[in-house]
Amino acid sequence: MKKKTRVQEVCDWIIDKIERNIYLPRYKIPSIRQLALKLNISTFSVAQAYDTLVSMGYIKSAQGAGFFVCERINCSNNINLAPSLIHNVSDTGWLMSHLFSELPKNKASGSGLLPDEWLLDAEIISNAVRKAAKEVSEFIYSYGHIQGYQPLRELFSQQLDELGIKVNPNTVITMPGVSSAIQTVLRVLVKENDYVIVDDPSWFWLLGCLHQLNIKVLSVPRNKNGPDIEKLENILKTYHPKLYITNSVLNNPTSYNISPSIMYKVLSLLHKYDAYLLEDDIYSHLDDSRNTLRYASLDQLERVFYITGVSKVIGANWRVGFLCSPYDFLEKILRQKMLSNMTSTELTERAIYKIWLHPGYKKHIDNMKIKLAKKHEKLKNELEKIGISYPKDSNIGIFLWVNTHLDTTQMALAASKEEFLLAPGYLFSQHTDFSTYLRLNVTRTDEEFISWLNMYRLKILKK
Repeated sequence: MKKKTRVQEVCDWIIDKIERNIYLPRYKIPSIRQLALKLNISTFSVAQAYDTLVSMGYIKSAQGAGFFVCERINCSNNINLAPSLIHNVSDTGWLMSHLFSELPKNKASGSGLLPDEWLLDAEIISNAVRKAAKEVSEFIYSYGHIQGYQPLRELFSQQLDELGIKVNPNTVITMPGVSSAIQTVLRVLVKENDYVIVDDPSWFWLLGCLHQLNIKVLSVPRNKNGPDIEKLENILKTYHPKLYITNSVLNNPTSYNISPSIMYKVLSLLHKYDAYLLEDDIYSHLDDSRNTLRYASLDQLERVFYITGVSKVIGANWRVGFLCSPYDFLEKILRQKMLSNMTSTELTERAIYKIWLHPGYKKHIDNMKIKLAKKHEKLKNELEKIGISYPKDSNIGIFLWVNTHLDTTQMALAASKEEFLLAPGYLFSQHTDFSTYLRLNVTRTDEEFISWLNMYRLKILKK
């Protein structure tokens, strides 16, 4: 295959950004010099590429102002582009596709990931991978254990014991990430058109997943103490859902925990109405409270499926999750895992086992908590300076659920023109109650975005 020229590579790079709505119509793209520096190529190649893109109708030149994306008309159905974009901003798929774009850390306050420098030192990871690779002859040609690498499951069980969750390692199942674990439980417990309860607001991926599987979603309001018990019971009594999916610790997007009294009441209702709860504890490592309860610690896996993973503190590419199931469902969960994924990747699981044993791992977690607390304090001051209240009931997690008192769907559109990726409140609810809210990743929200947000607010408020 003929190798692409530098000019073709630049053209493809810009076209990809335009077609994925990262560069929107009338959007000013990087200057020739800026893009040359960004892509580490000559300004001559970028200039030739821009001339080519102008001739193709993708961009246009404005004398003394730079290059801008052309408005493209859909000739087949003559639909105006703007309403389509507004719809896409409020669609889970729109944000999901943009989360995988190569945006600078300070441009992606809507992301769910921590910046690289917040994560575990690469040398610790490299050493763990090298040690695991030395053992490769022991397992590389076999499927491995269906439940996952036994020493890792044993070590995980010890960690759960510190949280008050008593689990036999033989009832722990490793999964290719938390999202895979959630889908596995759904496929075992729920059929198409069954009802499932989620918090309101709730993780946008979860809402998208449930709709994709043709599962009917029921939302229960969630505040700083937990779900609204009266409304939860009404839902259970009326619709007889089989499952309630929630975060008990550092809820996404609000960073709320849950009070013990509410937790007891929820578990009582589950028993009363023969329902189960899926506890997504992906942010467990970041919780700084020593006394935070989990549903699984009270229920001991009678009505609770407990799920967590490592990607938030080691890195997004480390797709290993852990699923603890009520014993009666263990065989069905294993069968579903085998049908979906066969087994887990043992090389990765062995590497994580060695990472967890490294003395620097615990120190890394403690440092992350300290950095998060400092970042929250700084962001609180910055937000209050521009007239936005810091949510007083929020805990120290990755996310901040902020009420801007403006339409954040429109805000996300405006921000995308400046290459900021936002997570508007509409994505986290089936309702429009949170249309003025914004989920901010505190580790990726800096002065540049706060300054832009302030200018945007002042501009809108003047109208």
